[in-house]
Amino acid sequence: METRALAIAFFYAIGTAVGGISGSLLFDNLVKSGDRAPVSIALFVGTGVITLVGVIEVFFGVKAERANLEDIAMPLTAADAEKNWVFR
Repeated sequence: METRALAIAFFYAIGTAVGGISGSLLFDNLVKSGDRAPVSIALFVGTGVITLVGVIEVFFGVKAERANLEDIAMPLTAADAEKNWVFR
């Protein structure tokens, strides 16, 4: 659970920074160009990436709805505690 929480926080921060900064600059320049084609292409590329990620999740995602996270994966601290207890 700790790793999951850390990964969520890390990728949320990175995604927010990248999307908030570079996305705004990119689309600002595309809109200022006055040409609709580059804006449309950028939106279609973004749609394609999101669709691809959704398809990947279907194949590799863990079915976790209505399940306790402890039932899906043992917390690292619990695994360390069990490992240390077993080898004493």
